[in-house]
Amino acid sequence: MIEIVLSFGGFGLMIGGALFCFISIYRYFIKKDVTPFPIILGGSFILVGVWLVFLLGIIERNNQELVTDSNQGSAITVPNEASEQEDTEVDEIENESVNEKEEADATKASIEEFMQEVKVGDPTSSYKDYMEEHGLKTSRGYNVYNRKIDEVTIENRNIVIVYNNNLIIEVETEKNINQLKDEQIKKYQDELTTTISGSTDAGTDAISLKEGFAVVESTYDGSGNFAVVLQDAQGNMLDLLVNEIGSYKGKSFIWIKETEDYYLNINGNQGNWDIKIMQYRPLEIETLPGILEGNGDDVIFFEINQGSYQIAFTHNGDSNFAVTVNAIDLLVNEIGNYEGSQRYSFEDTSVYVFVVKADGDWTITVKE
Repeated sequence: MIEIVLSFGGFGLMIGGALFCFISIYRYFIKKDVTPFPIILGGSFILVGVWLVFLLGIIERNNQELVTDSNQGSAITVPNEASEQEDTEVDEIENESVNEKEEADATKASIEEFMQEVKVGDPTSSYKDYMEEHGLKTSRGYNVYNRKIDEVTIENRNIVIVYNNNLIIEVETEKNINQLKDEQIKKYQDELTTTISGSTDAGTDAISLKEGFAVVESTYDGSGNFAVVLQDAQGNMLDLLVNEIGSYKGKSFIWIKETEDYYLNINGNQGNWDIKIMQYRPLEIETLPGILEGNGDDVIFFEINQGSYQIAFTHNGDSNFAVTVNAIDLLVNEIGNYEGSQRYSFEDTSVYVFVVKADGDWTITVKE
């Protein structure tokens, strides 16, 4: 309001004073009215008007400074508002993190849930899917024959899972992985082992054998003849596994062409005998080149790289000494003591078998 009064008053006085001065000058110079007072009065009006306008300028300047200060004060509060907004955003992010954590906790694996989702007899895929869904990793694991054994830690407890390519075989929380591994090895070997015992001549009942190889371990404590013959379902002789006089302990190797029933004819009526037919590869396998030593009939599984090797033999005995690779390739076949060597080429890096027939101490030395 003051600004309006000052602006109208100041400009009014300036305009009025200018008109009054113009009229006074006209009268002074034209009408010869020599009184200077009207001119002075008009000039005073102009000066007062100028002063009022000047005062108005000062007031306007102060107002602008106040506005500027006010605006600057607002500019200071904006960051605070932004800060509040940022705080809100942080809270939202933290809340989102909490929500994500809650979601993660909601899907976190538990012992109870695992045992419900992964059960004996279920497809192996159910175990694999659960592990992937919950981001779980095995802490330890073994491959034993055609079975895999994993140890998984959930809620600071260990679960051991045994499975093959198709099914879950066993799930345990009370056993450690080494204990379960040993149990699985024995169970698997027992499943593929047939044991027969007696003290007379015997024709056995049907023995179910799977296609592949079989190792026959025989012992006899009598003084007479001990012979073991393998027959097929039609009664045809497939192999003479043992034919010795007196006590005997040794191993024989045979290939089983078809999965079906087989029979043994055993001559051993002057002592006790035990026969085990095993259709699994031993866990401990020799690595060659190197030296093998033994006594009597034996079967040695070994691993070797592809290539040509020199194989040297010694035998200290009276009877037949024969060595084959996989019961197919004959390397030596001599009677009594023997020492000699020959070269043999292994076509692949793989596991092979030396089948030894002997009645005394022997050595096999493999070198490049």
